[in-house]
Amino acid sequence: MKKTNKFFALLIALFLISQSGMGQVVTYPDNWENQGITLQSQTPSNVTVSFSIESFAFGDLNVQGENLKTITLPGVFLPNDEGAPDLPGLSKYIAIPQGADVHMRIVRTRTEVFQNIEIAPAPRIPLDTEDGPLTYKKNEQIYSADAFYPEQAILLSEKSKLRGLDVVMLGITPFQYNPVTKELIVYRDVEVEIIFEGGNGHFGDDRLRSRWWDATIAQTVLNAASLPEIAYNERNNSGSRTPDYEYLIITLNDPDFLSWADSIKSFRTLQGIKTGVVTLDDLGGNTESAIETYVDNAYNTWDVPPVAVLLLADYGTGSSGIISHMYNHPAGYPNFASDNKYADVDGDDLPDLAFARITANNETQLEVMVSKFLDYERNPPSDANFYNHPITALGWQTSRWFQVCSEVVGGYLSNALGKDPVRINAVYSGNPNSDPWSTASNTSTVINYFGPSGLGYIPATPQELGGFSGGTASDVINAINNGSFMLQHRDHGGYSGWGEPAFSSSSINSLTNVDNKLPFIFSINCQTGAFHRSSECFSEKFHRHAYNGQNSGALGIIAATEVSYSFVNDTYM
Repeated sequence: MKKTNKFFALLIALFLISQSGMGQVVTYPDNWENQGITLQSQTPSNVTVSFSIESFAFGDLNVQGENLKTITLPGVFLPNDEGAPDLPGLSKYIAIPQGADVHMRIVRTRTEVFQNIEIAPAPRIPLDTEDGPLTYKKNEQIYSADAFYPEQAILLSEKSKLRGLDVVMLGITPFQYNPVTKELIVYRDVEVEIIFEGGNGHFGDDRLRSRWWDATIAQTVLNAASLPEIAYNERNNSGSRTPDYEYLIITLNDPDFLSWADSIKSFRTLQGIKTGVVTLDDLGGNTESAIETYVDNAYNTWDVPPVAVLLLADYGTGSSGIISHMYNHPAGYPNFASDNKYADVDGDDLPDLAFARITANNETQLEVMVSKFLDYERNPPSDANFYNHPITALGWQTSRWFQVCSEVVGGYLSNALGKDPVRINAVYSGNPNSDPWSTASNTSTVINYFGPSGLGYIPATPQELGGFSGGTASDVINAINNGSFMLQHRDHGGYSGWGEPAFSSSSINSLTNVDNKLPFIFSINCQTGAFHRSSECFSEKFHRHAYNGQNSGALGIIAATEVSYSFVNDTYM
């Protein structure tokens, strides 16, 4: 482009500042690429990545009587570190060859500087149990320094692994802010080269590759196409002398548990999945170290290492259960259990295997919980209505995103998949007849992304949708009994059920959904999955439920074992 054209393009960009529901919107029509991170090229020796901003928005926020500005960037929903200037950023994993060192070269950037801007601090992410507005408190160490934050807008993380694949995280925060001079640098466009030095030129550990994990890697890693193709069928018939169980079942040395474990093994084997059963005695006892050592050894040494592990028993420290790792709650709530420690082989808190648990205590529970998924997979419901009416349930709280999350899920099911969701909603606090979708930070970004200006899953205002009050336990019971393949709940929760709509463990007794018409439950709230407690939790009751000797209740369930974090839960869903 000629210099004259560049000059006029810059003038146009600077003047394309408008007022909208998102506040003051800054638009750049001459950006180098589409909004966000784009892969330009990939080779065994380097990767070239670009980042561009098509638009971002300033908003107004009053913090303790001080009028401050917020910044929202499309596709970025969660806030920055608590107390730091709330500057949005994006990141993406980059695969690197085995053994390679990596460094970054910033090829070129294009910036704009805004003067006399006072940026608000990032709020503390609240627990799901907390009420009231978000709290904002400046980190004075940052806000009193005559320096730009962050110090570097473009960073590479230390090397880590994803299922044996060496990766680094490329992080781009396209804003730098000096709170003393009140200057804001905006990185409109960036081009970065990530250079690999040394190594063997091969991406990933072929032994750890799995057809079941390839889709996850493809969604997570920017240059996943650099990984070689694997002939999985040939590898699985290689005549290996190691156990080579893709699907590993760990259970008790008890005839009832072993019998049902063998039923699972037989079925998975018929599906073409190499499946094996081991007992706690085989592992060396019911201890965390014995379980972790066995799983780590299988992952690190088997020719075909496990991809998924099923713990077939309830929590227990003796011979009648399988122990789990207990964590201290960061906010002082009771300690909670998680099996993720077993799944995290590399020690980076990310799972390298899929882990699940069937919390059965006896033969009766085993028969119900195991036969549910065996029967469901062998003879899935053929009634179209079962798949056409997913259930969404929420508790409206104006200061949170419960309603946004649930209705985005419902909008996706309706608009993208052609389903007809059953909406069961109640009010925890606020007024859905007059309130906005939410008063929380970054809500405008979420609405812009999922609303009429974006994917179109939700309307611009909740009043256009309506139906946010009056939902009851009876409505949930009827919707499940009528047949639905899934139910998603977003609100408060406890050990014995949901806050709004008020559906509890006792409500489960009224479920009569038989003939394999079992929903999978997304119980995205607090405490409903506390399987480590001595009394039966809500999720266990749901999963173990039967009606007149026939399987009923839930096919399976995902839930938190203790108090969890708001907004993070919404983004996860």
